[in-house]
Amino acid sequence: MSQDIIPIDTEPWMLDSSITYLNHGSFGARVRSISSYQSSLREEFEASPVHFLDRKKELLVQARRTVSTFLHADFDSFGFVDNATTGIGCVLHSLPLNASDEILTTTHVYNGVRQLLQRKANDSRCSYREIEVPLPVESKKALAQLITSEITDATSLLVIDHVASASAIVFPVEEIVRYCKDKGVLVLVDGAHAPGMLDVNIDAIDADWYVGNLHKWVCAPVGAGFIYASKEHRASTHPMTVSHFYGQGFTNEFDWQGTKDITPWLTAAKAIAWGSAIGWDRIRAHNHSLATWMQQALVSAWNVEPLSPLDGSMLGNMATVRLPNGSPHSMEFSSELSDRMYEAFQIEVPFFEMQGFGAVRVSAQLYSRKLDIARLIYVFEEISL
Repeated sequence: MSQDIIPIDTEPWMLDSSITYLNHGSFGARVRSISSYQSSLREEFEASPVHFLDRKKELLVQARRTVSTFLHADFDSFGFVDNATTGIGCVLHSLPLNASDEILTTTHVYNGVRQLLQRKANDSRCSYREIEVPLPVESKKALAQLITSEITDATSLLVIDHVASASAIVFPVEEIVRYCKDKGVLVLVDGAHAPGMLDVNIDAIDADWYVGNLHKWVCAPVGAGFIYASKEHRASTHPMTVSHFYGQGFTNEFDWQGTKDITPWLTAAKAIAWGSAIGWDRIRAHNHSLATWMQQALVSAWNVEPLSPLDGSMLGNMATVRLPNGSPHSMEFSSELSDRMYEAFQIEVPFFEMQGFGAVRVSAQLYSRKLDIARLIYVFEEISL
């Protein structure tokens, strides 16, 4: 890997240039042309709301086709939602479970999703279990074996991350889904971070459901997410807001979820076009190389054990690194440290407690620079003195 990763020139981002922004993974970021396009759509809606929503339905169909093609997903199995968590809610509300069933996930599950799963288990009186995935993780093969070995005859639904939010680990979802198919276990893949970070092929993954965000690494507006349901589950999977087209087909139901601002969904297609003009393979390769370098630089500077292989084989565009030995590791300390980094030094980066130790997660995007990591290391040392 080259030690001189040259940022790809692109149009101005809307981020405040005085902030060292190392947290793209939380809410993404937008370039000005994407925001301007959404604003133009909102003006078009306000000029003639009924015409925009009732007579220009082809706009949503075209956007759905663009995004589903980008993600290699069956057009008739693809619908828009506000975010990945909403998509998971749609699946859980549509799936009947009983006391003999088990919902299974891992300890790397996003906490908001954890709450959804526990609520579903409580309502259905079924069991809920998390597979302990200790860090560090040595390989994709080892991770797949760990997860599949925990599946039992009681397991009805496995909810698995494609890219875990806190640990930033890329899970081998294809292998896990194949195993579950053989065992008759339903699989819901949480792809919140995957689109734009990885070359996602939803049809090839072949999960029962796949949900994701477009506001993170595709850089679409906040409010752009999606849900995919395999052919077997289209008729039984419904949006959280059931409206006029209930029972009239998956795409009809998800295209109309009551009166709402659909401009984030329409703008997602524009964001994909923006990335295509640069080259999505080029963007992904750049960001992955930089994230791998970030992990190596922090591990070296702090002399800590890496949480995944240093070659980047289990990373996408983010890396989570242990804090140096002796650093406080409570959630209270982590929150205070994140706030202090921002308020005193204009560095936006998440610190948190994970499996009993303190950690930081850094994100690499086209606007990121190696100097950002050098500054983080320097400021952290100053704070820790």
